[in-house]
Amino acid sequence: MISVQRVYEVVRDLCNKDQQGFISPNVFNTLARVAQQNIFNEMFTELKLATALRASGRDGGRDKSAYKMVEEDLSTFIRTININEGGTINEDLLVNSDEDSFVFRRPADFARLISMNVLDSNTSVEIIHDNEKATRVLNSNLSAPTIDFPIALEMTDVFQVFPDDTDGVSMRYYRQPRARNFNSGLLEDSFPQFIPLQTPGADNLLIVDTFQSMNFDLPEHYINEVVSEVLKMIGVRLRDNALATYGVQQTTAE
Repeated sequence: MISVQRVYEVVRDLCNKDQQGFISPNVFNTLARVAQQNIFNEMFTELKLATALRASGRDGGRDKSAYKMVEEDLSTFIRTININEGGTINEDLLVNSDEDSFVFRRPADFARLISMNVLDSNTSVEIIHDNEKATRVLNSNLSAPTIDFPIALEMTDVFQVFPDDTDGVSMRYYRQPRARNFNSGLLEDSFPQFIPLQTPGADNLLIVDTFQSMNFDLPEHYINEVVSEVLKMIGVRLRDNALATYGVQQTTAE
């Protein structure tokens, strides 16, 4: 994880270097949340590039592999949940069931689907994203879903699984980035935030409140990207081309 205190101090020092003024914790916290989300999204772009390198035979080997490094970074965001039609597992996600299918909501922290299979089996569930294609499949005598070949229609907020007599599904997905407890490092349902104590320290520098502050939910080696993302947004906010350009240059260099 990345220390929110360290990022705040670096950003504060870089902004004050040219006497641009103090960056308040409230402003920083708003930008920090957006910066973390941007970096998380960028990981999938990096994964596509690394996959192309691997396909062309230009990816490095073992620990030098770009694909392996991005995959390891993303692995910390993978979750697996089980949902059954009866509603005894993750009952809060179950919407309804009828004679044809059962429907369940996306988890609150859902980001991207990885795979889905029938509960307690290796039977894969084919994911369909298009309603028109799903209608053709359901009405076909040859490709209609069965217990051995189930399908799931992915919609905006829910998944609809066919057929209804599928016992349940196990879903693997990437969760959204959250925050890490400042002291324990445990995942919290929150966002990175720098909360100062009411009493400033020497030279009026703010002292971090270790009980309320939350660290970034990103691997440590992304700290330069976090700083750069925050600086880009601060540069736009202050209409400071130097800060914005610095942020862009650092991001490009990474």
